[in-house]
Amino acid sequence: MNILRTEIMDIKYDIIKSKRKSLSITIENNGNVIVRAPKFLSDYEIKKFIFDKRKWIISKLTNIKPIKEKEYRDGEKFLYLGKYYKLITIEGNYGVGIQNDFIYISLKKDFFDNISLKKEMILKWYKNEAKKIINERLEYYSKIMNLKYGKVYIRDQKTRWGSCSGKNNLSFNFRIIMAPMRKIDYIIVHELAHILHKHHQKSFWDYVSKYCDDYLESRKWFRENGKYLIL
Repeated sequence: MNILRTEIMDIKYDIIKSKRKSLSITIENNGNVIVRAPKFLSDYEIKKFIFDKRKWIISKLTNIKPIKEKEYRDGEKFLYLGKYYKLITIEGNYGVGIQNDFIYISLKKDFFDNISLKKEMILKWYKNEAKKIINERLEYYSKIMNLKYGKVYIRDQKTRWGSCSGKNNLSFNFRIIMAPMRKIDYIIVHELAHILHKHHQKSFWDYVSKYCDDYLESRKWFRENGKYLIL
């Protein structure tokens, strides 16, 4: 974590260096400032770039509305595959599932008020669902795109929805399971496309559009709704 101190606020930011040719700044919905820079640029040059953009960064950060953290209380809404479900706690064997318009936690009555246990159960359920659905969609799209990938990792990534390594190993943020299926498919296609195109130039997006012609809509959806994909 890097810090640029200004008269108004301290700007904390992370630097991601790659083979790109230009500098860019991304301000995520949670307030994280990500600076993407060419490998050859010095930290001084990057910091100067951020200093020059400080007014714009501050204006963006001050307009971000904090998202209320989950309390894991009955009646609270949880997002899954693009739909909100109300949480209910029922007595029974330990488990989490969805029925009608509800996401339920089943456990012994003595633990109904154990928030940490309920959070742990829901996180585990979401991660298992993400692993199952992501692998299913990967298998489907890899066949029609005629691509082979390496290992698959389902993670709680802080700055990305997905990534593809130089060895074609794929990583996905388990939180994408909260998005509509079509948006999940976009992330799948996006990362598979990086097996052939290790960049975000026109040829990459042209290739993505062959299998996800509404990719611009999906990108916009994540920009606008990514802040709500929280647990």
